[in-house]
Amino acid sequence: MQDLPAFGLANTITGFATLFSGIACLVLARAIHPHPPRWRFAYWTIVVTGVFTVTLHGFGETNPVLGPRWFWGFLDTGSNIVVAWAIALAVLGDYYAPQTRSRAGAVLTAAMLIGVAWHFYDRMPSTERAYLVPLGEWGGFYPGETCLIVLSWTVVGLFVARRQRIPEPARPLLWLVCGLFFAGMLLATARNDVVLYPFFALHALWHLVGAFAFVAFWAFNHVRFSAEAARPA
Repeated sequence: MQDLPAFGLANTITGFATLFSGIACLVLARAIHPHPPRWRFAYWTIVVTGVFTVTLHGFGETNPVLGPRWFWGFLDTGSNIVVAWAIALAVLGDYYAPQTRSRAGAVLTAAMLIGVAWHFYDRMPSTERAYLVPLGEWGGFYPGETCLIVLSWTVVGLFVARRQRIPEPARPLLWLVCGLFFAGMLLATARNDVVLYPFFALHALWHLVGAFAFVAFWAFNHVRFSAEAARPA
């Protein structure tokens, strides 16, 4: 096995931040204030995508040793799509009526499956890959990444549509989470190997921003669930 290039090592190490953020959300959700099962499931998906992020960058990005690179790339972004889907379903369970949850959940599940399938096709060796949202030499977004962004903004829309029902102490944290994920989206526009002088490895920074955003997401949920539990019956 060859040594990783500098950007690959940075991407791998910061990939652990994604993994550890999911574990932190699970532990905190159990140790401090129990979160509903739908949210614990969402936190588990963060752990899974963290594992695939580390394996892609550590074993499959530049010198594949555990199988073809395209497959690890599929697992990485594909599992991110599942994270966004799981969070969207959890939000539906928090603030939407059963009939809306059923219909919207079906649409979101179909969108997730289409996104994962399209991403799988796009990653296959026989497919000539092209950015769905090209940004020139800088990089851009492939179909799977575009589906991930659409689902993520759907989560934002679901929260914003019910923002009046979110306890007031939690609202600033919602905007913090949205800001962090927006910053992460901007960093993710660059190719995995883009390093701005002298040491700003953009994809690695995306991992770090996303990890802190997940922990901030837990904090947002903790504050709103605690406030809702304290309300008079």
